[in-house]
Amino acid sequence: MFALLTSWSHYTVFSQSDSLSQYSKIISSGKDSITHVHSLYSSIGSGLNMIFLGSTISLDKPLYSATVTYGFRNSFYASASATHIVGVIPYMAFCNLSLSYSHVFNSWFDISSGISGYHTPESLKDKLFGDFAYINVTAGFDWKFIYTKLSFGELISDGTREYLQVRNSRYFETPVFLKGKGQISFDPSINVLFGDLLNVETSTGFTRLGSWSVFHHIRKYPVSTIYSYSYKFGLLDFEFSLPVTFSYGNFSLDAEPGYILPSFSNSDYPAPKGFTFFLTANFKII
Repeated sequence: MFALLTSWSHYTVFSQSDSLSQYSKIISSGKDSITHVHSLYSSIGSGLNMIFLGSTISLDKPLYSATVTYGFRNSFYASASATHIVGVIPYMAFCNLSLSYSHVFNSWFDISSGISGYHTPESLKDKLFGDFAYINVTAGFDWKFIYTKLSFGELISDGTREYLQVRNSRYFETPVFLKGKGQISFDPSINVLFGDLLNVETSTGFTRLGSWSVFHHIRKYPVSTIYSYSYKFGLLDFEFSLPVTFSYGNFSLDAEPGYILPSFSNSDYPAPKGFTFFLTANFKII
């Protein structure tokens, strides 16, 4: 899920006034984060599986991750993370470096952009995935009751593939408690993902759509039957999530249960489906 990654610990600025207020509380120690020039965060997290742009990049296995993020003027962020997948050797299955920039123009419009690079050890490139990068540009629109993000991205690996994500969410938060330092926020959302589907056509004219990932080679059918392969831009899946954040001073704990519903069914080229869950602890160092 891209809510998890461009980087698992990337920070997103919401145009909604309440969301921006809560965002500042999570990453600051009670001071105006807009006037903060430099900031540094650390986080550790775990998840049941990592889904990225409609494909699993963790072999459907649990994983653990550690991230360090540097922020500049609450707009520019640079982060580095390392991820371990349970049962996979070497211990660090892949690492991620990312840069992002965001700017809020007014109460109803904001923009952001980012680039992330993913690297795996040579011994895991065939089993897990090869190195790749992802670039995206996002526009956020606040309709008062619903906040919409339109994200256009391009994944660069052996080839290039384009993606479009439409995310609709509704942020809300509880009153402060624990002497004004604690708060709980919710950001339920529905994400619709568009991208390249694998189109398999037989010599008899029968076609089927399937999930295709630039991370792996196509597993083709027996050569005794004639098949042709092409790619078709279309709807990949629906992603439902309910992020819940508990913040207290410089610390925040994020829990994100979710469900992925593919737009098609193909047993030969299946797409990730079902429940996901991630838990991340964040701490502001400076």
